[in-house]
This record gives sequence, C-alpha cells and structure tokens, in this order.
Amino acid sequence: MIRPALAAGKHVICDRYIDSSLAYQGMARGLGVERILELNLHATEGLLPDRTFLVLVEPAVAAGRGSTSDRIEREGIDFHRKVDEAYRSLATMFPNRITTVDGNRPAAEIAEEIRGHLRDLS
Repeated sequence: MIRPALAAGKHVICDRYIDSSLAYQGMARGLGVERILELNLHATEGLLPDRTFLVLVEPAVAAGRGSTSDRIEREGIDFHRKVDEAYRSLATMFPNRITTVDGNRPAAEIAEEIRGHLRDLS
C-alpha cells in the first residue's frame, strides 16, 4: 500500500514501521539491530521513511495511558524501559531521520509541533 501511494505522489503516515521492529525485537529483545534491519529492509524492498517522529514519554506514564489487553503491553515495566531506551538510542543513531517530540504535553500541542515539522519537509 505504501509504495503505490508514494508513486502517486501522496504522503503516507504510519503509526509503526521499521523503527518499531528495531526497538522491540532488535534491541529490547536482543536479536540485534543489524539482523532485524536487514530482514525489514528485505521485506520493504529498502523503503525507509523520510521522517520518524518519536513521541517521548516515560514508560510508567505510557503504561497508564494504554490498555493491558495486548501481550506486549503486559510485558511489564522493565521491558518497556528497554524499549524506551532502544527508541532513544535509535534517535541518536539516526538523527537526520528521527525527530524526537516531548509527549508530556497536551495532544493538540504535540500534533501542532509534528504538523510544523511536516510542513518543513514539503
């Protein structure tokens, strides 16, 4: 779905993509960033996002915002701290692609900041 939309000149926004796999499987589960990146690049035929927005919220705060119905959410705070550290490491590794955003603000402020970054990309 993504590649045809891009070919048609459309903007594509996803809530999760390769960086999620790198953070959860590659780093937090210890399977290796290189290995997971290689698998994902093969699956996506090398398609990477122009920009990833990483909304930073402490794991304990994030846990209070979500549901506990999914198996990953039930992993526990230690795992979620590893995931948080993994995402922050990815932002350091790929500073030209990953933009961090303070998620401790009202949703409208966060959305406006992200829209501003998107306008700058056009």
